[in-house]
Amino acid sequence: MIHNPIKNLNELKKNGRIVGKANYVFTPEISSSIGSIHGSLFKQNESIVMGRDYHNDSRMLKRAYTSGLMSTGINLLNLSDCTFPLLQFTIRRFGASGGVYISGGHLYSEDVGIRFLDAGGIELSQSEIQKIIESYNNYPQQVRRVDPNNIGQITAIPQTADIYIKSLQQFVDKKKIKKANLKIVVDCSYGPTGKITPLLINDIGVEVIALNTHYRERSSSPVPSINTIRNTADIVKASNSHLGVCFDVDGSRILVIDENGLEISFEDLLMLFITFDKRIQKSKGNTIITTPTISAVVKTFIEDGGFPIKQIENYPGEISRGIREERACFAAADTLKFYFTEYSPFSDGNFILLKILEIMTARDDLLSSLTKGFPKGIKINKTIAVAPELIENVHNRLREMADENGYKYHDIINELKIINNDTYTIIKVALYRNAILLSAESEEKEKAQEMILELENIISKL
Repeated sequence: MIHNPIKNLNELKKNGRIVGKANYVFTPEISSSIGSIHGSLFKQNESIVMGRDYHNDSRMLKRAYTSGLMSTGINLLNLSDCTFPLLQFTIRRFGASGGVYISGGHLYSEDVGIRFLDAGGIELSQSEIQKIIESYNNYPQQVRRVDPNNIGQITAIPQTADIYIKSLQQFVDKKKIKKANLKIVVDCSYGPTGKITPLLINDIGVEVIALNTHYRERSSSPVPSINTIRNTADIVKASNSHLGVCFDVDGSRILVIDENGLEISFEDLLMLFITFDKRIQKSKGNTIITTPTISAVVKTFIEDGGFPIKQIENYPGEISRGIREERACFAAADTLKFYFTEYSPFSDGNFILLKILEIMTARDDLLSSLTKGFPKGIKINKTIAVAPELIENVHNRLREMADENGYKYHDIINELKIINNDTYTIIKVALYRNAILLSAESEEKEKAQEMILELENIISKL
């Protein structure tokens, strides 16, 4: 399999990150060159943290990247396989100068992406990533190589996960949660979450049924897929659990399933946190950051609650930077990311889960009734039946459809949110039948209806 080498790194830029299929376009040589360029941005002898997901392609590209970094005299704190929030936590904990994370992820199930982080554990801005891309395109002029005696060192930091688990627990009342006798189902999506979340949840006294904690070779369908989500929902009901969650592969967000086996929407989770999180409630008058594409009903709900809103486009790192600039008390992106600023300026699936458990314990209530009264926007809905054999890979097909038709969209694990000016349409796979559910919202009802018809027409041809 021989392919033309990439001459211009912009070819691999996707959603603000460098992404490509390993060995196909994203080769070890490219990875090593990017590592050399990235390392040259730091002073010699500075330390940066590196991590990856479980997959062999990520592992290969990380090793190539490591050699590039070391050649510039940069020391590496090596986390091996880890979640993205653990890497972000570690950068801050060790006072490192930055970090790199190499992984697949839900958005590109067959590809591998690089995420660059600064000393605060926040992803680099688009302009900083563009500088790395331009340096690659002028390679090797921008690279520093050091004397063999000054080559960077690699240090393993195996205890970090334990420190991280202990730190997370300090933000919730363990004793109170333990008394509630909760039971939850956690799908770790064959990712590094499997080594952390079951221990964390067990440690705070919650009974946990952990699924897919082991490594599995990458398949063409995203993880979690509709089948693993359905499985989690079925086990929640069969085991009389109080809650189910499916983690994204990198651990930065979760899909939440209530005790009845039904998904809780992003909007309902956002309103749940604003209504019941004590620290957010005490911060009235402080800014809440959201993405511009949230429902008008939710925007009104936040403002009526006494919080000014700042809307920031959901590019890598932008919301985290906005939190610092605005001194925001909370932030949420409609890709299912929630930022609890007392803990960190980034989204962490484990922290989101702890917050849900804390709210359920404090209110002594189940998720379905806690979210029941929240306002709902006026939406146009449509159901499209899908052949059973198409279901497993339907999320990828829907994404390809959105790309081919030039739609702007957000990936929300089991949903795509299509953004067409002021009309937002959710496309999701039904949990309990082989069907796709469309739900469009717009200030003008006709526009929502038009969008539904347009998408129905395209989807029916899949």
